[in-house]
Amino acid sequence: MRKLLIPFLSVLLLSVASCRDSSHEEIEQDASEATVASETGEQAPLPADVIMVTQPLISGELYASPAFESKSITSFDTSQQIQVLDTSHNIFVRARIRKDTISMTGYIPKTILPEKN
Repeated sequence: MRKLLIPFLSVLLLSVASCRDSSHEEIEQDASEATVASETGEQAPLPADVIMVTQPLISGELYASPAFESKSITSFDTSQQIQVLDTSHNIFVRARIRKDTISMTGYIPKTILPEKN
């Protein structure tokens, strides 16, 4: 019985190792960049679609569309980071907010963000 167990376990381990998903490696690399950044005190790399990162001057709401009458997705306060994605609208910016462990994308008024120098 023991003679059969060792070859069976070897084949099983080899099969599991060869079926490994390559996308898992990409996630590990992204996480390692953020870990290196946090350990060295540097900023973590931003996603490619982010124009700038800022904190709002006052608390506010993240809206589903660029209108004050639209549905509120979540509220945020002055301690949260806002990732600005698009500034082409006259009154609103498209933004991403991370709350707890979830990222939410919507619209916030430009007036509550500090002016970009």
